[in-house]
Amino acid sequence: MKKKYFVVGGLAVIIILAVLYCLYVNNDLTVTSYKIETKLDNPLRIVQLTDLHEKEFGEDNIRLIETVKEQNPDLIVMTGDMQNKNDEDTDVVCSLIRELSNIADVYYGYGNHEKTWEQTFNKNFAEIVTDAGATVLENEYMDITVRGNELRIAGYMGYYRAVNMTADTEKEQQAELAFMDEFENTDRYKILLNHIPTSWSDWGYLDLYPVDLVFSGHYHGGQMVLPFAGPLYAPYIGFFPDNVKGLYQGENGNCILSSGLGTDYFIPRINNPPEIVTVVLE
Repeated sequence: MKKKYFVVGGLAVIIILAVLYCLYVNNDLTVTSYKIETKLDNPLRIVQLTDLHEKEFGEDNIRLIETVKEQNPDLIVMTGDMQNKNDEDTDVVCSLIRELSNIADVYYGYGNHEKTWEQTFNKNFAEIVTDAGATVLENEYMDITVRGNELRIAGYMGYYRAVNMTADTEKEQQAELAFMDEFENTDRYKILLNHIPTSWSDWGYLDLYPVDLVFSGHYHGGQMVLPFAGPLYAPYIGFFPDNVKGLYQGENGNCILSSGLGTDYFIPRINNPPEIVTVVLE
């Protein structure tokens, strides 16, 4: 009987420690840094935030804000799913943008949650976050100059050049393809905020299309990362996915796929700490 109690007690301790570890990891911000050689005239620092899903790191996201500030970015990009699709309240995202816009210009690309949010609540999400201080890019681009570097930055949510997967009508498909043609037609350094990474991480588009740097999210780093087995699950891919995080390089450019900051799924983030990405373009 004593042996039975010992075993049960030991299992209980292991479960409690595992839960505490998961809670710690889920709130432990990590910074992943990349350096990419370019033909830009001057070095450029970009911070990427993605898939926040309204999670808060400290009161009013103070820990997240301070960590971004420490990176000394020239640009901050948000690549979608910062908002949850079923929550009408946008205070978490807007408060974060207001603070971050005091550090550097914030560019915001939609994710699937922002798209669904607009359909659910019949509101213009872009207007709300624009008022907070972000520049929203949804199927559009801007030509900007940062630290003497001529850039073209664009935002697109879905599967790049596979618009039939996201656009409902032929007219919408043609409009999206026209946007992509125009975006690519420049000598400026091209940065694309593309929430869904599939075109770049799985389909080899980095060898096919002249996009210099893509920022993506969506896969949550595999959500639950198992020791020895690796990532367990990614949205829209399924179990044991291959490409869920990291730097992907091709003949024409690079894709940075971040594991993001939060989650909206019933599967918790395990062994998969929230991630801020810092990129230095040299």
